[in-house]
Amino acid sequence: MFSMPRLPLACLAVVLLLAKAHAVEVTLDQAVFTVPDGFTVERVAGPPLVDRPITASFDEQGRLYVADSSGSNDPVQKQLAEKPHRIVRLEDRDGDGQFDHSVVFADKMMFPEGTLWHNGSLYVAAPPSIWRLTDTDGDGVADEREEWFEGKTLTGCANDLHGPYLGRDGWVYWCKGAFAEQRYAAFRGGERVSSAAHIFRRHPSGGPHEPVMVGGMDNPVDVVFLPSGERFFTTTFFQYPAGGQRDGLVHAVYGGVYGKP
Repeated sequence: MFSMPRLPLACLAVVLLLAKAHAVEVTLDQAVFTVPDGFTVERVAGPPLVDRPITASFDEQGRLYVADSSGSNDPVQKQLAEKPHRIVRLEDRDGDGQFDHSVVFADKMMFPEGTLWHNGSLYVAAPPSIWRLTDTDGDGVADEREEWFEGKTLTGCANDLHGPYLGRDGWVYWCKGAFAEQRYAAFRGGERVSSAAHIFRRHPSGGPHEPVMVGGMDNPVDVVFLPSGERFFTTTFFQYPAGGQRDGLVHAVYGGVYGKP
């Protein structure tokens, strides 16, 4: 749970202000990026290796597993039937810093909203489920597909699964948006029923999953961890209506009450 000592947020604000004050602009392929001083932006892959990259995760050998969208805007039920998206694995075989080889690691996926390489497998949030994909024979293609977590609901508006993310405790974390009611065996027995937004965690070896935060927003998306164990997350509709500025970067604290009722 969120029981670690709280980080002074004033320090975070100072860091952000300093980064902004020393920002520089980098132009790449007619696009302009603003980055902190000392950083740059390089293109390391594009078509035909990967077409519409969404999210990515490195393995221990520096290979990059990229969620690649098909570009489909078809209704949810049609996408569930066709599963038009894929995961590609990129490699830099000549060591020049640019990826030069691509293989389809897994096809026939629902829209992938997160990737995590952990302990020899790739965890992919492809709503309504999280899949654990493993290449057991080394050919670059996942020959084992395990439905590691069954999300059961799919809203069609991305208020679904986001993640997964590896916590400093060795557990896998992910987010779930609000509105769709889900029923699960509770971590400490009984049944849990909820339609609220959540951040969940589960041990990679399996077993029940448990909520570590619930409510106060529509759609938590991203979670990061500090070395101390502090957790920060991004979310949509943290405040409403807030003059259109509804989203937030939030520090998760034990016992916190957040934003939207």
